[in-house]
Amino acid sequence: MEEKSLSEEKISDEKKSNSFYLEFYDWIAFVFSAMLCFLLIFTIVARPIIVDGESMLPTLEHKNMLIVSDMVYEPQYEDIVVVYAPRLYNAATNGYGKIIVKRVIGLPGDTIRIDFSKGIVYRNGEALDEPYTNSLTNIQQNFPNNKEVKIPENNIFVLGDNRNKSKDSRSYDIGMIDVRCVIGKNMLRVLPVDQFGVVR
Repeated sequence: MEEKSLSEEKISDEKKSNSFYLEFYDWIAFVFSAMLCFLLIFTIVARPIIVDGESMLPTLEHKNMLIVSDMVYEPQYEDIVVVYAPRLYNAATNGYGKIIVKRVIGLPGDTIRIDFSKGIVYRNGEALDEPYTNSLTNIQQNFPNNKEVKIPENNIFVLGDNRNKSKDSRSYDIGMIDVRCVIGKNMLRVLPVDQFGVVR
């Protein structure tokens, strides 16, 4: 009887031990799966981008962190996009090519005209209502004053919301953006935490 009891205790201990290892394995598998999903999301579906500079004030501030996605994305008017500007000097790398955040103003085939004396941007002959900017568009950079410029096929025209302190499609350093250089659309601001949410 005593031998049977000892045998039952041994079986019970083995079951507990096996149960512990199974639970531990399940926990490890869960953590690994979660990490894998997180990596897939942030490498394929979306990626974090840090805003560098004040060219998008008042909409975005320096050091804001954005979540950007390029899944089946085609640029649309007023989208906030992250693009790669190959001709723009990058002080961080001491070379050319920089990731920037701007707003889509014109699409392929559109004509853009900017009256810098009045600070008004026209698209296809119509003045744009731009409540997201913090000033009129008075700085010309390299863009012709009050003359229509047609956006080539597969290109977009972008401007910063901080119009007079933004280097954008008005400048030779950036110019029209090839759609292949569009990294993605801003989906969400995640930092700072008190400004978490969708940005328009």
